Amino acid sequence: MTSTGQSMELLTAVEKRIKDDNIKNIRFEFLDTNAVARSKTIPARHFKSTATSGILFPGFCFSWTARSDIPFESSIAKKYHCSDLVFLPDLSTFEVLPWTPNTARVFVSVSDISDGDKALIDPRNVARAQLEKLKDRDLSIFSSFEYEFWVVDEENRKPIIDGVDCYATIRLAKHQAFFDKVAENLSQAGVDIECVETEYAKGQFELVICPTFGIRAADNAATFRTGVKEMAMQNGFVASFMSKPYPEEEGSSGHFNHSLRSFRLHDADCLLWSLDGKTPKTGDPSRPYGLSEIGEHWIAGLLEHAPALSFLQSPTVNCRDRVKPDTFAPFNATWGVDNRSCAVRLKPVGAHGIYMENRMGSSAGNPYISLAATIAAGIDGIERKLPLPPPVPTNKPSHIAENVPPDTALLPADMEAAFQALKKDEILVSAIGADLVDALESVRRLKMTTFAADSDVEKFELHRRMYFDYV
Repeated sequence: MTSTGQSMELLTAVEKRIKDDNIKNIRFEFLDTNAVARSKTIPARHFKSTATSGILFPGFCFSWTARSDIPFESSIAKKYHCSDLVFLPDLSTFEVLPWTPNTARVFVSVSDISDGDKALIDPRNVARAQLEKLKDRDLSIFSSFEYEFWVVDEENRKPIIDGVDCYATIRLAKHQAFFDKVAENLSQAGVDIECVETEYAKGQFELVICPTFGIRAADNAATFRTGVKEMAMQNGFVASFMSKPYPEEEGSSGHFNHSLRSFRLHDADCLLWSLDGKTPKTGDPSRPYGLSEIGEHWIAGLLEHAPALSFLQSPTVNCRDRVKPDTFAPFNATWGVDNRSCAVRLKPVGAHGIYMENRMGSSAGNPYISLAATIAAGIDGIERKLPLPPPVPTNKPSHIAENVPPDTALLPADMEAAFQALKKDEILVSAIGADLVDALESVRRLKMTTFAADSDVEKFELHRRMYFDYV
């Protein structure tokens, strides 16, 4: 076994692929809390030694902003102010990147999740820990992320399509070749793209990722985000997953589509899923709404923790500008059958059966944190057997009081309310980890102080400088 806990056979297979594909450089990469990819590039001749011993990054990488500003009062920054952490590769994530010549990438994580608090400052490890808890209950999660994003011309910074005309074929035509190549390259890198479409706002697009099991869903999201930004740069564009760069436009979402399945572990090293372990656990056509009892408790858990989830999945100062009544972003802790105004939308029709769309995420959210938080909230609903409140009727907007159950919680509309909602949620603080929660708050407080504005015009200009090119 290598120091990564993976078999020598897997390492040998990766080395063979490096040779066969003429790979000259391998990125050792991870997402920080801002969903920004950080990496070091290793020449192929040093891959084996680095994969075996690990690679060093500063520990405070998980407590800085998207632009690498460090709030030194955060607990992570204090613990790792002057020291590095060892990051080890997950060799199963090795992929050749078709858009970058002779280059491959492997995801790395802090040490191993068995190392306790030190390892759990890393969002990928936090997600892996929650997946283990799901596995202990003989459940798995089959999921994907659905991101909207912005594309502007690199020189004049204008959106590459103008106007409001959602799904319009003609809006995509001018840049069809670019998006076709993006989808093709991502699929070759292991991220299967289900569809490409223009979205509601100017310069806004969406590519839908096909679902998969376990941590691979968040890994695919990480590959997707960085790949889209890189390919845009190579073509004279800037792609951004900033939530709301323009005050007059709708924001960009990061919906998390998922369902539950029974779990059978076939290989402890590779985390393979057996065919007979993919029994759906969310749906039951004999019950109301087609939901199983587990499915009802799961959604109830998401609603119970919705205020805190909203912050964890829409974490930037700019994200709060999406949370308003009568928009495409959820405003309160509601659910409904095929009702896109709700925080959780039950979708009864799809290639993979009934599934849930957690709509609380923005495009700027970290996919590992979103995955981990959703699992923690859902497990709490199952364990406490939380009752499912009545749904908002289909085609009735959830921001109108008469359409929602009494005492429905509102999602936090400003950052201070978001901080308090998370800190009061003991389940999610425990799941994400006190150090990581402290870092998330410290980073946002630094941004609120540094980028205070006197007007909306000034605020959005500052937000674009803070996020657009980085996230």
